[in-house]
Amino acid sequence: MQTGRLSSLLAPIRMRYLLLVTVILGLIFFTITYLGIKSARNSLLNIMVDEGKALTTSLTLSSTNAIQARLLLENLSEDMFNDLALLAEQRLDGVAEAGEYRRFREENSLMSVDILDPDLRIVGSDRWAEGFVPQYPPEVAAEVHDILTMGGGYRSVLIRGDEDQPLTQFFIYAFAPEGNLVIMSAEASYMEQIISQIGIGFLIRQISEQAGIDYILLQSRDGIILSSRSVDPVLAVGSDSFLESLMAVDTIGWRMHAFEDKQVLEIATRFESVVYPPGIYRIGMVLDDYHEIIHGFDRQIIIIAVILFFITFLVVAVVSVNQNYFILDRTYQQMRSMTETVFDRLTSAVMAYDREGKLIAVNDAFAYLTGITAESIGRKVSELSADLPFALPEKVTEGDRLISIEHNVITPGGEDKVILLGLSPLPDDAGGGAVALIHDITEQKRLEEDSRRRERLSEMGDMAAGVAHEIRNPLNAIAIAAQRLKHEFKPDGAATDFDRLSQNILDESARLNQILTRFLELARVRAGEKQKFDLAEPIGKAVSSLSAEAHEQGVELELEASDAAAVRGSAEKLQQVFINLIKNSMQAMHDGGRVIIAIAADNNGWRISVTDNGPGFPDDVLSKIFQPYFTTKADGSGLGLALAYKTIIDFGGRITASNVTSGGAAITILLPKA
Repeated sequence: MQTGRLSSLLAPIRMRYLLLVTVILGLIFFTITYLGIKSARNSLLNIMVDEGKALTTSLTLSSTNAIQARLLLENLSEDMFNDLALLAEQRLDGVAEAGEYRRFREENSLMSVDILDPDLRIVGSDRWAEGFVPQYPPEVAAEVHDILTMGGGYRSVLIRGDEDQPLTQFFIYAFAPEGNLVIMSAEASYMEQIISQIGIGFLIRQISEQAGIDYILLQSRDGIILSSRSVDPVLAVGSDSFLESLMAVDTIGWRMHAFEDKQVLEIATRFESVVYPPGIYRIGMVLDDYHEIIHGFDRQIIIIAVILFFITFLVVAVVSVNQNYFILDRTYQQMRSMTETVFDRLTSAVMAYDREGKLIAVNDAFAYLTGITAESIGRKVSELSADLPFALPEKVTEGDRLISIEHNVITPGGEDKVILLGLSPLPDDAGGGAVALIHDITEQKRLEEDSRRRERLSEMGDMAAGVAHEIRNPLNAIAIAAQRLKHEFKPDGAATDFDRLSQNILDESARLNQILTRFLELARVRAGEKQKFDLAEPIGKAVSSLSAEAHEQGVELELEASDAAAVRGSAEKLQQVFINLIKNSMQAMHDGGRVIIAIAADNNGWRISVTDNGPGFPDDVLSKIFQPYFTTKADGSGLGLALAYKTIIDFGGRITASNVTSGGAAITILLPKA
């Protein structure tokens, strides 16, 4: 039985058609495979480029900070020696006893203290003895000669002696343009040690130890200034068009580059400082893992494509080509969705903290979202928890998995944002701790909601057109029949009841006709021509038309309008929108209250708010109030706010609802300027 049914299905399918379908499906599958491989490679490469750019930005910023720290250290050292020179002038100028000089040297941890007259004859020294003549390194002697030539001043000189001698810092100071000179020396090994730990060289070596980094170079037009390791000779900046182009712009560039017989991903950017000549930072990222992942992914896609091809071929033989195409398309969509999820892009806001839970880095986007700036660096995350709109663990181990959580936050500026938080541990060899990556998805959420609402409005509009067409004709016939019954026929008895029932039919027919009219608004297309008008005109008319009704209800209407708030569209439709919105606010305040309609400039548009001091919206209603046919009123149609939403969208604007913190509800409309 089963064999016969299968044969009857296969009988109409000729072999040449089956082969043609197989070839077409094969081409489709291999095209999708090629596009999938290409998309996977591009996505992975883009992720590596983004990581490289972030690392380059961090490196240039850290280098600038390191140079500033070194200059500050040198300035502090000079200030200290300057203070000692002034003290020496007070205590030693005019004193010849060597004991006093030795006490001054020991009190201030110096190696030597000498005072010379302008002719460079010894006046006093901690080493003084009969016939003593101080000997200074040539660099110090040159600075002494320069001070005498310039007529005064001070100099600081670092001198490196033999391998067994420490780094020495000499300080020369002239008491007056033609007065004595004090020459002091002190051991400066501590300074050399500090500079080695905060200098750019130390920074480059630390960063280059991270996995995936092949080399880091700081190269000027004259050659390599600093390097993370010993490298082969490289092209001069002027001979490398890629590097030469970056010397003139403040951007980060990247390229696939052949370096020392292997291909690397090189990220480069210009770097300038007061210490080094203008140059280029070059970071070479190893591509071994990239190629391994790509090759593995290629194999998986090819295997999947081959398997799916044969499965689809069998399905074509059993069902039809159309069903095959549906399965292929669905499979492709699943694969694309998986690829987009796996290779999701890095987010913009960044913060990092070490293994002790102390903040070590934040960027401007993070400060904008949380109000926590670089001034908080060094504080513990636990101390900042009150300022953070989300919780972060103080300690994160390298074995922890990536955490991605969606949060609703309020920025220090009062903006509601939806963020996606990602927390990733840093490896122990990089200092431990964790990095938090935050992406603002507020606009994406809003667009998704707008898309859903527009789709519902479109569906409701199509249905409205059909339903209204089917109902309006019999409704008109009922109204005409009721009118004729009322005016042309007189019953023998119960005339009052007859008139009342006839009038009820007419009234309800009119009300149904009005509902159908509003119902059809959902199906009408936008007007082809839009007129330019001032917002205050239709809004003012809406307020005026409702002022008497508001007065009866004890509601105060207040209009705060800006000058010349021009937009394009239909003034009549906009007037109807605000009549509906103001009526809703009035109906929400049973014991009277106040409704404020305010118009203000907002970037390239106008912000119009309708605010009342009523009970506000229930939390479960806020997300539904613009849906067609949703209403909380016993006699409401649920079309007023839906029509308002459609009208504002036709204007190219936005409309949102919210509750006021002090009490009440607010409808906010954003319209583009004319």
